Amino acid sequence: MDQQRGEDVMSDATEKVGNTVSDLGATAEKIVQDKAHQSKSVLRDLQESAAAAVDRTADLARKVSTAGAQAVDAVQGAARGVGNQASQAASTVYEQGARAGGSVTRYTAEQPLRALVIAGAIGYGLAYLIHRP
Repeated sequence: MDQQRGEDVMSDATEKVGNTVSDLGATAEKIVQDKAHQSKSVLRDLQESAAAAVDRTADLARKVSTAGAQAVDAVQGAARGVGNQASQAASTVYEQGARAGGSVTRYTAEQPLRALVIAGAIGYGLAYLIHRP
């Protein structure tokens, strides 16, 4: 009877060890599955974040490119405007100089002695300014 009892105890112990090992295996499997699921979730979140960052960067690059093109267009337009104004101013000055030259020519032809005295006075005044200490 002792032998039967020893076998029963051994059988119960083996069964309990088997159940415990089975439970530990199931628990380990569940933990591994949970960690794998969490890892997949984290990776998915990282991929989504990276994709969003790339989209934002591309959008920012487009905006900067557009702003740069607008700035170049504005500067070119301003340069053209300044060039046109300078051209008009030069034409106006040239025309006024031509009219003044014509007036001096007519005045000199009409009043040669007076023109000579005025030219001499202007020359003397310039020489005095240049050689003054």
